[in-house]
Amino acid sequence: MNWSLLNIATNFNNLRYSLGITMLFNGFPLIFFIRDTLKFGPANSTFTAAFFVLALILMLPAHLFNRFYKPNTILFNLGIGFLSITLYYFLFLNYQGKAIADIGNYVFLFGFLILLLHVPNDVSDTLVTVLFILSLFCNITLVYSLLTDPNWTPGMRAAVSFSNDGAQPGGNPHITARNGVICIITSLVLLSRTSGVISKAFFFFSVLFSLGVVVLSLAKSSYIGIGLMVTAYLIFHFKMSSLFKATLSIFKFRNFLFLIIIILGIRYFLNRYGDIFNLLLGYWDVFEDRIMDVIFTSFGVKLTESADVDYSAMGRVGGFETFLDTAFSLDAFMGRGYKSDYLDVPILESFVAYGLIGFLFFALFNFFLLLFAIREIKRNTSSISTTLAYFFISLTILLITGGRPTDIAFWFPYLVMIRFLGIRYLDKLSEPQEKSLTAASA
Repeated sequence: MNWSLLNIATNFNNLRYSLGITMLFNGFPLIFFIRDTLKFGPANSTFTAAFFVLALILMLPAHLFNRFYKPNTILFNLGIGFLSITLYYFLFLNYQGKAIADIGNYVFLFGFLILLLHVPNDVSDTLVTVLFILSLFCNITLVYSLLTDPNWTPGMRAAVSFSNDGAQPGGNPHITARNGVICIITSLVLLSRTSGVISKAFFFFSVLFSLGVVVLSLAKSSYIGIGLMVTAYLIFHFKMSSLFKATLSIFKFRNFLFLIIIILGIRYFLNRYGDIFNLLLGYWDVFEDRIMDVIFTSFGVKLTESADVDYSAMGRVGGFETFLDTAFSLDAFMGRGYKSDYLDVPILESFVAYGLIGFLFFALFNFFLLLFAIREIKRNTSSISTTLAYFFISLTILLITGGRPTDIAFWFPYLVMIRFLGIRYLDKLSEPQEKSLTAASA
């Protein structure tokens, strides 16, 4: 990692671009900490909107509408196509009412996309660094929030409790888990590009800390998402010869010193915080029980005596029935209208709400995202592309387990992927001789 990237005097523009992007890409943990833990600002969507406006202001370029950087054309066309379809449905096939929040979401999404097209290509390394720093900071603020929350006790899901009236009890653990996943990915990306022993140790322990946060969240989708990322890495990068080389490289002085630091750090943690380690093991047991509940609910197979009905999984089973009802009705082509039914399965809701055309745009968009993500995992070009590729792999499980196809929690990251994932001329930034590239129109 190049720590000089954090020098405001020499890297001011890239830092402000990166901070603005990060505040939209992964801003909810920071919003909840400032608003609900520190009690700063109104406990409603007004604060969130102000936070997003600040992010967009940070991204404003000096060359507004004068210079655009080319995104991934395939993803751009499919993504804008789907958003345009949902906007049409919002305006003309909307039986739920035109909420101010939905209007604001479209304004922020299209505003974010326009500003992303102005962000230069050499922001890549700075963006990953800022993503890492803010995600690690949010992990720390989560621990602080839990320690200062009188309603939280060990064994409960880790999340910041919302302070606004009528809010979801216990907060949203999925936001916590997603932040932990982002910190894991960025830590590993920076670790692979770092040579210093102290820096490597710092990133390694950041991975362990973030993994602990994910475990505490008890978010099944994030557990599975991490498993998918590990699987993708093993498929495309694991070789027995590499394992032998890695084993032999341990005995090099620098690597051996790094290993000793890790062992001593883990030993110190277990001696001093053994109860926390046992607590994490207890969370893992809870996760196993919940997986058994999901299998029992979805397939009727009772793998353990204690397996019971999982009501969130039951809701998705009901959503699948709604999907089948729509598929064999006159609504199959046009859909039932904007946010007509909440299925908690985005890929199915895209069909139920927006019909066959909306489903095709959304499904193809995610299909090509998967192809570009796999290609990037195999090639490992720029740091931002690699980060986004693994992050999308972790998100794929959410397409069938939670949320809506129009959620900004999906589309803020999606827009960043449109801008930076699968960009051929961006790959050249990893080549030293191409550092001076200024291909705004490449």
